[in-house]
Amino acid sequence: MKELILFVLGGVGGFLLHTIAMKVSFKQRAIENKIKVFDSLIGTWVQMRNFIYAHHTGYPMQEVPPEMARQFDQMYGQSQQLIGEAILVCEDDGLTREINSLNEQMYRTGWHNLDLKQANATMEQIKQDALVLIGRMRH
Repeated sequence: MKELILFVLGGVGGFLLHTIAMKVSFKQRAIENKIKVFDSLIGTWVQMRNFIYAHHTGYPMQEVPPEMARQFDQMYGQSQQLIGEAILVCEDDGLTREINSLNEQMYRTGWHNLDLKQANATMEQIKQDALVLIGRMRH
């Protein structure tokens, strides 16, 4: 009888230990996925910023050359894909809405209509907003 009780207690203890280990492992993978998605998203924002400055003439333009528009659209599409992934891994819906809003602001700003001074001021505001979001991503 004593052996049977010890066997049952060992089985229950082993099950609980296995369950706790699986929860810790799942939580660690969830954190790693968030880090990967947020890191990729920030990298895409930096690429978009660099693309804007690399192709800005310093003066307002009437229209953007089609190849430049296509490349910028591809970066935007990549960032939207990453935002979709962020929505899946992040529990904070407000954070993902703000991330999407910042991304839309970066994409929809008519950079070609701005002179360099205006573009710098707009980009600086976007960077400040991004830094606040990145702080929230950390938590």
